[in-house]
Amino acid sequence: MKIKASCLFLLALLATTCDSSGFDHFWLVQVWPSGYCLQANCYHTSDRFIIHGLWAVNVVDETLPAAGKRDPTIRPSIKPLRKDLMHYWLPLNKNNLSRAENFWIYQWKKHGSAAKEFIQPRDYFQMALQLAKDTDLRNTLQNHEAVPILPDGGSYNKRDYKAAIKNKTGHDPLLECVKGDDGISHLKEVIICVDDQAQSFIQCAKQKDRCYSDIMFDVPPRTN
Repeated sequence: MKIKASCLFLLALLATTCDSSGFDHFWLVQVWPSGYCLQANCYHTSDRFIIHGLWAVNVVDETLPAAGKRDPTIRPSIKPLRKDLMHYWLPLNKNNLSRAENFWIYQWKKHGSAAKEFIQPRDYFQMALQLAKDTDLRNTLQNHEAVPILPDGGSYNKRDYKAAIKNKTGHDPLLECVKGDDGISHLKEVIICVDDQAQSFIQCAKQKDRCYSDIMFDVPPRTN
């Protein structure tokens, strides 16, 4: 009986340990508009990296399904942040920016609500904005000796992008690219893993990038 009980305890422990379905940490996903808009129908652009979202993921870096219901506190919590959100979290593919709040609310419902026991909507948006400011990806790339990004852009090795960002965060990012009509891999997205409080950078479990070895960094005109 003792052996059977021990086996049952061990099985229960293994089931708990192997359960990867729940929230573990966040992905901070930022797009580079010049690459992103090769694939998306964009009405706006920017010369800075733009937040795509702060996505709740499990321990193996899989995004989690939405868990949010209608929450009347979301819209009022966004209003004081609108200026910063328009700067760092611009809805690139939304024509009518007067309804930008709907895009941000959608991001919370789809990607943030799975972590609602850990973080509330206003904190969620504030943390995403602060993380974007802290990573400052355009300058992080441009100021790193391994790249640096030239004013008119160019092609750089994937390891140089990753080294520059790791120098800032302490951990390897994940890179997403899009293949242009020219057959070249263009930088589309940078994913940085963040802890469950959306405060500290951590190592991502997933290590596979969706880019070729050489990645084009297309540079748009500077904006204010």
